[in-house]
Amino acid sequence: MEEYDLSYRRYDGSSEDNVRRAVLVATDAVIVLPYDPVRDRVLLVEQFRPGPYVRGDNKPWQLEPIAGRIDGKEAIEDAAHREAMEEAGLTIRVLEKVAKCYPSPGTSTEFYHIFVGLADLPDDITGIGGLDHEAEDIQSFVYQLTTLMEFVDEGRIVNAPLVLAAHWLVRHRKRLSTLT
Repeated sequence: MEEYDLSYRRYDGSSEDNVRRAVLVATDAVIVLPYDPVRDRVLLVEQFRPGPYVRGDNKPWQLEPIAGRIDGKEAIEDAAHREAMEEAGLTIRVLEKVAKCYPSPGTSTEFYHIFVGLADLPDDITGIGGLDHEAEDIQSFVYQLTTLMEFVDEGRIVNAPLVLAAHWLVRHRKRLSTLT
């Protein structure tokens, strides 16, 4: 967290002077929802998340897309491929850009690069992944896209980038099926 004393022009033309704001300074992150257009299914990972835990959420293990920080000057797409391999042992064939966005611009510099990644998702692709030196303990699961959308509609998915990527995928799935 860093605090800043800010000045800026208001919509009425006047000036707002010396407003103190706290900002969480964070690095960019890459997010990938793996999708198999042949089998029409996605891979999600589940892991313990301290934010929901501290908030008192009764389910701090969260279903989410693959995600991670972009290292230094690493290319965004390289980070997406690296995270897919680290978290799920998964090779992504094609990355389709979903969005670039701030998840919470009122309080954070964090910036997301969200993708759907085309991949082969056979029945035996799931398992335990993550890096020991990063204390990652990640379980992967494969779901039919229709099941994921039922989870979204029922409110069982509380990860905003996953909701965004899932809706994007439904809108673009016909086109993605031609890329196999």
